[in-house]
Amino acid sequence: MKISIDRTLPVSIQAQIVGAIEYGIMAGSFHHDATLPSVRALGKMLGVAQLTVSHAYNMLKKKGLIETIPGKGTYVVRERKVHVFDNQVEGLRQRFQQLLVDGEALGLSPSFFIGLLNQETPETFNLPFKIVFVGNSNRINRSYLDTIQKTLSFNVEAESYTFHEFDELQDEVLDQYALYLTIPHCIPRLRQRLPEKIQIYAPYLLPSENTRMRLASLSAESRVLLISRFGNFIPAMLEGVRNFAPHLGEIKVITLDDDGLQKALAAWSVVIYSTGCHSYLQQFPSSEVMFEYRHTPDPRYLREILLPALHQYTQNYLRQKG
Repeated sequence: MKISIDRTLPVSIQAQIVGAIEYGIMAGSFHHDATLPSVRALGKMLGVAQLTVSHAYNMLKKKGLIETIPGKGTYVVRERKVHVFDNQVEGLRQRFQQLLVDGEALGLSPSFFIGLLNQETPETFNLPFKIVFVGNSNRINRSYLDTIQKTLSFNVEAESYTFHEFDELQDEVLDQYALYLTIPHCIPRLRQRLPEKIQIYAPYLLPSENTRMRLASLSAESRVLLISRFGNFIPAMLEGVRNFAPHLGEIKVITLDDDGLQKALAAWSVVIYSTGCHSYLQQFPSSEVMFEYRHTPDPRYLREILLPALHQYTQNYLRQKG
């Protein structure tokens, strides 16, 4: 993943580096290659002091997101069980690709295998255990859970907690859930309280289809104000807006706690805000165009990583229950 900075933003370079890597983890950019540039290499690449990069890396290490292995390099930390299972799924995918090649040699098209799968796969399945999503907002957590259940066609008893609520839960409540879901770069935060036997999965998050469509529909003359709850998310949010709406001209960025927020809201006709700003912004008059920069779970992660994991966990769970 390319790590970049923008010196025109009201965010420190160190915070931008931290945010870029956190967002890369969240979006799945480090899925196949978790190697990060060395402090020296990244400093040279960005044209910043090595000390700035070092401080950013140290902050990420304290969060449990990266680790440095002497003589080998710096890597994004991944859940060991998830990493092992992911490799197993990848091996299975490669064997299936070979099966398609063998079928083609016999004159069989991929539709032959699709027919077999449709015969064997039930439309829906029920998870016999409770799961929970922990995130920044229960409103967003529930929307993620709804998307996951619709995409994977399963029924489950699912609950939601904010990170603050999770931190306050008693141990006996934590033990009620067989599996946890969260935001990718927040796995270490949950792992501080959860034993290794409890699995944590974190679907990669992508800008939602509705967000992409609304960005594309904005006129080129729009004066756009971006509001982020967290300063280190500003670069990633700005990059996303420019990616899906390259035709936009004037864009101003601001954080939710900025003293000039109310004045900015009154001056800009289009307001786009990050998740976590919704409730706070309700106290101000609505702008001409105002919408949330929302994310949605990556469907490929759901189908290729989470679904097989849920099936495997269900089988093990039922086997243990006898």
